[in-house]
Amino acid sequence: MSFTSRDLVRAHLTFASLGEVPIRAVPVVLSGDIPAAFPHAGLATGSVIVKAPRDFAPTLEWRTLDAGWAILSHAQLIPGTVLIAADSSLGRWFSENVDYIVDAPGGRIRRLVNGAIAAGQTVAVWYLHYHLYSEGEDYTVDTARGELTRRADGAIADGQEVLVDYTVALGAVSDTIIDQAIAESGELALQIVAPVYHDAPAPGVVVGATHLAVAQLARMRAAAVLADASTGAPAARAAAQLWLEIAAQYDRSARTFLSRYAAPVAARAPLQRG
Repeated sequence: MSFTSRDLVRAHLTFASLGEVPIRAVPVVLSGDIPAAFPHAGLATGSVIVKAPRDFAPTLEWRTLDAGWAILSHAQLIPGTVLIAADSSLGRWFSENVDYIVDAPGGRIRRLVNGAIAAGQTVAVWYLHYHLYSEGEDYTVDTARGELTRRADGAIADGQEVLVDYTVALGAVSDTIIDQAIAESGELALQIVAPVYHDAPAPGVVVGATHLAVAQLARMRAAAVLADASTGAPAARAAAQLWLEIAAQYDRSARTFLSRYAAPVAARAPLQRG
C-alpha cells in the first residue's frame, strides 16, 4: 500500500535540489602548486567559484526600489555587509529582512512590502563584495577529484586562503527508483500508523510517508553510486555521503509526522498478586 505518489516525491527532489547539492564558502588555503582538496568530489562542471574579500572600503550606490529586484554593480556580496539608508548621511537606516532582503550571490536587493521603504523610494546602498578569481588564469580545478590548484602566474598569493562555492552532482533519479522507494516506505508506514488511517490517511500521514519515501530513495542512491564502477572512488564516497545525510534528515522528519498518528500502546495488564 502507498500513502504517497511519484509526483509528491518528485516535488521534494526538485525543492531540495537532490540531483545537485550546492556547497558555499568552503575555506581553502592554496600553497605553491600543491592541489588543495575540497570536502567533496564529483563536482558539477562549471560550478566552481573561487573568491576572497580584498577591498575593505564599502561600495556606495543609489538604487530606486519598487516591486522587483534592484541589481547592484557587483555580484557575490559578502553576507551581512549590505546597509541601506534613506540618504548618505545615515540619519535613517533600514533593517535587513525587515525592510529589505538581499540575494548576496546574485548581487541584488529588494524592498519588503510591509517594511519602511516606500515603493519607488531611492535609497543609498553600501556593501562589500568578494573579489572573484578566474579559472585557467588564477587556478585550475579537477572537478572529478574535488581539487583546486593555484597558478604561480595568477593573482592568488602563495599561502592565501580563498573561499570556494561549488555544486556536488549526485546524478538523476529514475521513476523506477522512486516507485520502489514508495513501495518500501508504504510498508514501513503501515507498521507505524494506526489502522484507522490505512484506508483514509490524514494529511500528516501523507507528508510523513512522502518524507519516508525520499529517505529510502536517498539510501538507495547512496548504495548505487558506491556500486557504480564508472564513478571514481572520491566522487562516489562524496555523493554517497550527501545522499546519506539527506536520508537522515528526511527520516527524522518522516517519523516525527507519522508518530502523531501511531496506534496507541496497549496498557500493560497489572501483575496478579499471589
